[in-house]
Amino acid sequence: MRLGVVGIDHFHTTGWVDSLGHFADEIEIVALYDPDPEIGRSLTPRFADPGLSRTLDPRYTTLPFYADLDRLIAEQRLDLALVTLQPRDAPDAIVTLAKAGIDMLADKPVTRNAADAQRAADAVRTAGVRCMVGLTNRLVGGWPDMRRMIQAGRIGRLLSAEALFTTSSVAVRDPKNHLFSADRHGHGILHWLGCHWVDALLWVSGEPIVEVQAMSANVLGEQIDVEDAISVAFRFAGGGLGTMHFVNAFPRPNSDGYLAFRGVDGSLKVDTSGTLTFVGPGSRENPLLVEEHTYGFTDPGGYGPSALVAIHALLTASRTKTATPVTLDDMARALEVIDAAYASAAAGGKRVAIPQRAPG
Repeated sequence: MRLGVVGIDHFHTTGWVDSLGHFADEIEIVALYDPDPEIGRSLTPRFADPGLSRTLDPRYTTLPFYADLDRLIAEQRLDLALVTLQPRDAPDAIVTLAKAGIDMLADKPVTRNAADAQRAADAVRTAGVRCMVGLTNRLVGGWPDMRRMIQAGRIGRLLSAEALFTTSSVAVRDPKNHLFSADRHGHGILHWLGCHWVDALLWVSGEPIVEVQAMSANVLGEQIDVEDAISVAFRFAGGGLGTMHFVNAFPRPNSDGYLAFRGVDGSLKVDTSGTLTFVGPGSRENPLLVEEHTYGFTDPGGYGPSALVAIHALLTASRTKTATPVTLDDMARALEVIDAAYASAAAGGKRVAIPQRAPG
């Protein structure tokens, strides 16, 4: 299948491209696009995740480069596209690719807000193509198992949930990074990384979030126009309460956090080390039951093992003409919560209700 890389100047492009290399017998990268011609000469994003390659492999210098997406589509007969554009630019590109009948893999958070995500989702649906969104934490490890355990009734009625994540500081990531630009990216850490956790709160619990109340700040005062810390309280449709807290804090590349759900019959927690813990009622002899599940993965390089699952899922969906496991509609649902949190923070912490969609 012929694939075009649509967007080079992105924090994750090199990782996704390296992961696509594992599918060389199924996918051929045939062309590259970026709106900035200078990036086409260097094949080097201005900023890249420190855990990923700094630049694209030199072999890609022989591929055609385009600064005109319509021309690339007209000349290259693409089956697939990797969309790693800034959230400001991705929605229009997705609409263009969808109209051309091209299936896509799009890095999260895809767009700056829910309205743009829904516009892209509607275009994908209308065109009858597929878009796999890179909310990769859904695909391997503890979060899928946590969802299965909740669906099986292990914790009973949901009482509360917590999502906490801390990662490297703005200074470590560089204040000039696209991630800290409201124009290019939209918002700060809740948008860029918290989207994983917001999506998980919705997907794992199976319940919509109906109300939020938030505070955000640029606590360290770096020269950025987005937040470096945010706290959000929220309410599930079933009445359960929750909290989220995200912050750029570590003075080195690192991350730490956990996702937890508390029910009337038990508690589930997954931390960033990959350990899933269930605590619930046990026997008369041992009244507290504690179960731990750990997950070990061989590092395949690139964007990691979950990226390989995502690419495989896109290939399967493309060949069978079925839905991908994570869609633009899923991304839009998470962004609705995120948009509401930012609206609340901008209004001094006022409660903001999230309109609920009719089933189907």
